[in-house]
Amino acid sequence: MVGTPAYRRIYEDLSARIHAGELAPNAQLPGEALLAEQFGVARMTVRQAIGQLADDALVVRRQGVGTFVAGDAAGRRSLNRLTSFTEDMSGAARKVETELLLRAICDPKPDVAAALGLTAGARVVRIRRLRRVAGVPVLLNDSHLPYGLFPSLDREDLIEGSLYRTLETRYDTRLRRADQRIRAVAASRELARLLDIAPRSPLLRSERITLSDRNTAIEFARSWARPDFELSVHLQR
Repeated sequence: MVGTPAYRRIYEDLSARIHAGELAPNAQLPGEALLAEQFGVARMTVRQAIGQLADDALVVRRQGVGTFVAGDAAGRRSLNRLTSFTEDMSGAARKVETELLLRAICDPKPDVAAALGLTAGARVVRIRRLRRVAGVPVLLNDSHLPYGLFPSLDREDLIEGSLYRTLETRYDTRLRRADQRIRAVAASRELARLLDIAPRSPLLRSERITLSDRNTAIEFARSWARPDFELSVHLQR
């Protein structure tokens, strides 16, 4: 992939193999020297890729012993990186499905307009999707994007179900950063029905404002996740 750093290509390859189960939980990774030879890079490059895997809690380093796949790495979604659900679950051994519930041009509510910095009269493309893992509904995502930036998004199929991949490929929009807030909420009757849980069951609600590499707000999204669908965050001091 042109323009992708070598360490990133190694990271993505190993991450995909972990999620696919090719590298099983608790399995030991090949040593740095062997990986460097396999990928045709310097050991420092391999070390950088392994460091990213460790930051995402996909592997565990044991001093003097080696690097091992985390026991629960395959089914966990990491919040350490700005990625889509599709990218997070890419290669997962469990089947991932996306059901498109809504795709339309609409007038944004005041909080959505404010989050995206829209002027009066500006419209948004709203995309609402239900995500299933192994047949179980785990996440409901409701995205709002400026219609002026993505005028045909309401008519296009998403590339492999990924909104972010579609924005990058068809609109040459590069994601830079996001601000996200997460809180616990009780499931409404509609959310309970969609996520196949009892009304008033606990959910994790997140709100995310995503900005492009031009520092432009390109998405305001709300999502609701079942609490049994684990999210991980790597913290370091």
